[in-house]
Amino acid sequence: MTTNSPPSADEQSKRLTEVILKGDEVDAAKIARELASGRTEANDVVDTISETMNIVADLHEVDRYTPEQVSSCERAAEKALDALRPRLKLEPRRISGRVMVASLKGDPHAFDKTLLLTMLEVGGISSLDGGEELSPEELTTKVSALKPDVLAISMLTSLAAKGLLETRSRLESSGILTRIVVYGRGTGSLPEDSGALVREVDSLSALSKIAEILLAL
Repeated sequence: MTTNSPPSADEQSKRLTEVILKGDEVDAAKIARELASGRTEANDVVDTISETMNIVADLHEVDRYTPEQVSSCERAAEKALDALRPRLKLEPRRISGRVMVASLKGDPHAFDKTLLLTMLEVGGISSLDGGEELSPEELTTKVSALKPDVLAISMLTSLAAKGLLETRSRLESSGILTRIVVYGRGTGSLPEDSGALVREVDSLSALSKIAEILLAL
C-alpha cells in the first residue's frame, strides 16, 4: 500500500506561480503560508512571487493578459505577500528620513511598489505610498508637496522609463534635489548617462541602497 507524499517545496513553488497567474487569492495566500512554514525561507517565496509578476507583465506585453487579468494576478500576489509578512527576515533599522515609493504610467502592475513598501515597513524605515500609474507632472507635484528624502520608483517598461526621465527633469527644474532610486527590470531601458539616478535590480537591492543613502544624510 502506498501513501501520497506531501508536495515538495519546488512543487509548491510551481503551484504558487500557477494560482497567482490564475488570480486565485485564497490559494495564493494558503500556499505562500505553507511554504514559509516549512523549510523554504520567506524571502525565497517573495522571489517566486516577484518572478511570477514578471511573467504577468510579459503576458500583458504580448496581449495575452488583459488589464483586468493583470489586476487579478496582482491582488493574488499581494495576498501571498500579506501571508508572508510575519516571516519576512530583514534586519530592523531605525533610520531617520522618509522614502516615497511610486510607479509611473506605462507599467501594467505595481506589485514591486507594494513589495518595497512592505520591506521598508518591516525594516523600520518611514515610507510614503506615492501612488501608481502617475504622470511625471503628478509625481513631481507629490514630491514637491511631501518632500521625501528619497524617491523610489519601481519600473517594468520602457514607457515608464521615459516618464522617469521627464520626472527627473521636472524635479531638477523645480530645484528639488531628492535622491531617486529606480529599480526593476525596466531600468534596462534607461540610457547609460542617466545622471544621478541610482539603478537597482530589485526591491531588496533597492532597500539596501535606500538605507545607505539615508544613513549618509
